[in-house]
Amino acid sequence: MPAVKEKQISNQFEMIWDVWLNNLKTAQNFQDDVQQKALQAFSYQKELLDFSVKTLNTLEEESNKVSKDWNEKVQNSVKQTGKKEDVQFSKWLNSIQDVTESVNLISLKPSRVLLDVWIESQSQLEANIKKTLDIQKQERAKNLEKIEELIEQTKATQKEIFNPSKA
Repeated sequence: MPAVKEKQISNQFEMIWDVWLNNLKTAQNFQDDVQQKALQAFSYQKELLDFSVKTLNTLEEESNKVSKDWNEKVQNSVKQTGKKEDVQFSKWLNSIQDVTESVNLISLKPSRVLLDVWIESQSQLEANIKKTLDIQKQERAKNLEKIEELIEQTKATQKEIFNPSKA
């Protein structure tokens, strides 16, 4: 086989290996992008959960404030009438306050517990996924390095086969 033809064939094989390796690197870059999007999703979820916690805190504070204001207004109204609070009225006021606190507890506590559980599970899931993605990235890097070495060996072997006089 003429030397020029052997060189062309050797170059074509090298080009095929280079294209294949570049496609592999492109696929790995795509995987890195997908991983980043997955981690961004956790960031968005965390923002949503933080907003939910702030909203629940505000709701709880407002509820307590309304309850306290109502209680103070009732007590002031009684004082303005000039009558002394009797035991019956005081018991009634305490009962109303207990009921209000119970309603707040019943209505807000499950939401708080649910949010806390959700936040904890999201945090654990995010940590596990980050760890897994890091391991995958390290493995891909190791594999790419080995593939690059193998391709260089293959190219060298092909050069020897197609151009034995220069080897």
